[in-house]
Amino acid sequence: MLARHHRRFAAERQGFYPGWALRIGDRSYQADATGIHVSITGGQQAWAVADGIGDGPLPAYAAGSAASVASYVAAERGSVAGLLAATDALSGLAYEDTVLVVATPLPDDKGGGWDVAWVGDCRAYEYRPEHDLLAQLTLDHTRGQDLRRSLASRYEGRLDELEKLAGPHDRVVMSSVGSATESTIGHVATFGPRRRLLLTSDGVHKAVPRRSIARAARLFGDPRTCAHKLTVAAQYFGGTDNAAAMVIDPLPGHDGVGLAQ
Repeated sequence: MLARHHRRFAAERQGFYPGWALRIGDRSYQADATGIHVSITGGQQAWAVADGIGDGPLPAYAAGSAASVASYVAAERGSVAGLLAATDALSGLAYEDTVLVVATPLPDDKGGGWDVAWVGDCRAYEYRPEHDLLAQLTLDHTRGQDLRRSLASRYEGRLDELEKLAGPHDRVVMSSVGSATESTIGHVATFGPRRRLLLTSDGVHKAVPRRSIARAARLFGDPRTCAHKLTVAAQYFGGTDNAAAMVIDPLPGHDGVGLAQ
């Protein structure tokens, strides 16, 4: 019966093909995690990447729980509701916490595009092949990013000096799942045709140059392969942190676009 339902409504459903990969760094525990939820009818979908704060079983548990809950709730109620649900899920933990990014497709009657919420320094990118452009959709909630913003005018024309000052503070996150409120969550929505979406932990994007992330998004058409290559690249470029990547493609025939080429 379910198979007949899928065949009948396949053309009306939003189709997506996700791939993900995790790679442990020089840590004792893999505290990065991914979450994915697809409703039984395929009409609701969401994805998440989390990065537990610390190295131990409880940060790993916090990341896994947050990613699972956020993706489950976001699929039905949107990315912000998903992230806040993850906050509720971690309320019983004393100190363990995680940062997270969660994404879900906006319905076509609301403009299409992606609905993304985040805390901390997990990121979302959209790769736009028509311009070979990797667009960063999120802005890190870190002390380093706060310094860049507040000191931008003072260091105008001296970006290298500003980066030298702010860079060491990028590991200090200013928001997290455990402390999230609706006012502290980052939220962005894109509109129009959906392109390839990439979700990464800082173990990927702090180690891998942006041009290399864009190159992987361009070269590897299979999302699973692309996610795997991104985590391998983190190690290749000297990254020692845990790494997580998730790549989501709209399926051909949906939103007027196909897989990334």
